[in-house]
Amino acid sequence: SVFDLFSDTTDLKAISLWQPWASLIAAGLKRHETRHWPTEHRGPIAIHAAKRMDVAGAPEELCIAAFGPNWRDILPMGAMVAVARLTHCRNSRSVLCSLTRADREAGNFAPGRYAWRLEGVRPLSRPIETIGRQGLFNWSPPEDLEARLDRPLDHEQCCRYLGWER
Repeated sequence: SVFDLFSDTTDLKAISLWQPWASLIAAGLKRHETRHWPTEHRGPIAIHAAKRMDVAGAPEELCIAAFGPNWRDILPMGAMVAVARLTHCRNSRSVLCSLTRADREAGNFAPGRYAWRLEGVRPLSRPIETIGRQGLFNWSPPEDLEARLDRPLDHEQCCRYLGWER
C-alpha cells in the first residue's frame, strides 16, 4: 500500500508550490525543490499546487515542451498533484554537477539556497482539491490515495523523452 511505501502514519508532510513548479515535479521534470531554508524532514511528501501562478519566473520553453502552449490555462491550482520521497536536503551549489537541463531550468540554485531531492514521484491521476499552507504542513490524504496514484516516474527518462536531459 502507499502507506507501507511512504509512512506508518496516515498524515503526510506536504509543501505548497506556485505553478508551474508543482506540475513540473508531478511531470517528473523537476527533481529538486529549491528553498532558502533547509529541512530535517526525510520521507514521504505531498506536492501541492498553490492558487498562484509564477508566470514571470517560469521556464517558458520547458513548460511548453511539458504541457503545451496553453500551459498557463490548464495547470491545476489549489490541489495536491503528486507524492514523492524527500531523500535529502543539500546546499544547492553541491548538486549543480548532477542536474539535468530540466532540473536546472526548474530551480533556483543560487548560493545560500537548499536543494530538496525528490525521488519516486507519483503523480495523482486527478488532482485533489486542497488548501495549501506556507512551509511544511500536514495533509490527511483520502483513504484511497494508492488507487489515485500513477506509477512512479523516472526523472532521467522523463527528461530524455522531452529532450531535456543534459
